[in-house]
Amino acid sequence: MKRTQPTRVRFQIQPTVSHYREPLVRCLQESQQFAYDLVGRFKNSEASAADNIAAASADILSHVKPVKTKSLGPLWWQSGQVAAVWRGGYDAYVLEGRIYTVSAWAAGAIGKLRGRRVLLWGHGWKRAESGAKRRLRLAFYALVDGLMVYGDRAQQLGVEYGLPAEKIRVIYNSLYSSEQLPGAPLRSDTTSERPTLIYSSRLTARHRLDILAQALETWPSDLTAPRVVVIGEGSERERLEGVFAQSGVDATFLGAVYDFEQLKNHYAEADAALAVGGAGLNVIQALGFGVPVIAEAGNRDSSPEIEAVIEGCTGQYYQAGSVESLRSTLVSLLASPAEAHRMGAHGLKLVRSRYTAEAHAAAIEQALHHFVER
Repeated sequence: MKRTQPTRVRFQIQPTVSHYREPLVRCLQESQQFAYDLVGRFKNSEASAADNIAAASADILSHVKPVKTKSLGPLWWQSGQVAAVWRGGYDAYVLEGRIYTVSAWAAGAIGKLRGRRVLLWGHGWKRAESGAKRRLRLAFYALVDGLMVYGDRAQQLGVEYGLPAEKIRVIYNSLYSSEQLPGAPLRSDTTSERPTLIYSSRLTARHRLDILAQALETWPSDLTAPRVVVIGEGSERERLEGVFAQSGVDATFLGAVYDFEQLKNHYAEADAALAVGGAGLNVIQALGFGVPVIAEAGNRDSSPEIEAVIEGCTGQYYQAGSVESLRSTLVSLLASPAEAHRMGAHGLKLVRSRYTAEAHAAAIEQALHHFVER
């Protein structure tokens, strides 16, 4: 029987209701097929004050019900999850898919008992797993009706570990709406007098930016050394400023920059973007402005967005932990502005097809249709 009313979904925004989730939230609010009751954490309570991610605007937050989180070490209990599934009233319940969130386990179990359709949104697998942790994750996923994951690798691993393929849907991720993104790379394909490298991410120990200072400290004397623009705040900022200063590298630390036009102007001057250490949405940000990405190969902390860095197509990889590899990769890319421009154009095309807020919302709704109709 054909539905005459929108499908009702209690939808928990993952991981938090942050500034970069605003375009996605607006797309979900405009849906003609689904009626979303949005809930979520307003801040990443597990982070230190210096590493916090800025919340969304007051307008967005006013349309989202806050989820309070109590923690005991890595274990969390998020208010409202279990009660909502027990009461019913929705066609589907989307929860944050963190395996150490005890309330999500309880909500999944209640869903099975009460015949509710409970789904998870999360990373799934960021890397291969074995032993007790794999068994724990599979037991968690067995409680629910479906998974929405960020990347193709997570889906591949899930199927490899025994989950039915129809239980996993890839929805990718997003930062900006398609109308915000340029139609072509912001940077020209001509040689600049002084190459510029850009790094945008939280400044934490996870990202190990020291290697960039080391690579540039011993830059070939017959080549113009690039300048570095660092965007981001975090507990490591003061130390890193000292490291770059002592290395004699021309680096400007701008702190956190959330204004879109300011970010756009900075990327318009960049020849390449760096994803040092664990990569994430900084990859999508750079490619969305048409800037190729140089990323660390095989970093275990990288999020699924690293899949957007395709060797020789949207960027290049350097050998993990190798100063020499990073330096030679930078030298090679900066020596060919036309090649960098080509990679940036491919990256922008990929982001437009897969990583905009509109594409993200559409993938979520395709997944919801799939799971609800099952």
